[in-house]
Amino acid sequence: MTPALFLRDGELFLPTDAARGPWNPDYLHGGPVTGLAAHALTQAAAGAGLRLARLTVDLLRPVPQAPLRAETRLVRPGKRLQVLEVSLFTGDTEVTRASGLFLEQSSIPVPEHGRFPASEDVPPAASEAASLSDAAGWGRRYSPHGFHTTAEAVVLAGAQGGGHGRVWMRLPLPLVAEQSTDSLVAAATLCDFGNGVGQLQLGERLGSINTDVTLYLHRPPEGQWVGLDSRSHMQETGMGLVETALFDGRGPFGRVLQATIAMAIPGEG
Repeated sequence: MTPALFLRDGELFLPTDAARGPWNPDYLHGGPVTGLAAHALTQAAAGAGLRLARLTVDLLRPVPQAPLRAETRLVRPGKRLQVLEVSLFTGDTEVTRASGLFLEQSSIPVPEHGRFPASEDVPPAASEAASLSDAAGWGRRYSPHGFHTTAEAVVLAGAQGGGHGRVWMRLPLPLVAEQSTDSLVAAATLCDFGNGVGQLQLGERLGSINTDVTLYLHRPPEGQWVGLDSRSHMQETGMGLVETALFDGRGPFGRVLQATIAMAIPGEG
């Protein structure tokens, strides 16, 4: 059994087969790459007493199934606000660049009209929803193996190429071997699935691929399961946007935005 998405070898992160992507088995899925960026940034910010509020990941190039090296740097120090950046390299080539905005936490009164929505609209827990939708085969349309088949999914609605989907997802193994993966990093790893859940299939052989991920968190996620409610739209120029609401058993905890471009769908794997 695969022990994690990445193995650690000194300063290098070695991707396993569980981290492969659906479009090309020689490249990684954007989820593990996003999760690794979140892992590196939160490790670098540990001890500052601040919480990740925004993660922006630019997927500069396809990330190959090869050792990755992470270089972090503090861009803006501060007691209430910090900005850190991380670059992921394969060899000397930068393949991904990400920034994290960390903010101070405090306890303040918030009037009812200014609070985030309550949890009435939270769908059934994943264990209950499993009887409503068979997720077997979801995400296997393009390639039979990789992170899209490693992550567990229970489809609540859509997720069939129509531009909208609602699912529960869970990361069933650690991001990095022999290291615990907290719920925040797990959510960051899964949030790239917004484009998959809300995938907009434009024709028989034409879909869309995201070039970035921006995750906003207004509170830490709780529990193992992350809910994604994703919607995609595209202009006739081939440029689009995926918007995903993230939720857990308590209700919403963040949102994801992804820029997309049209992409030819690979043959069945």
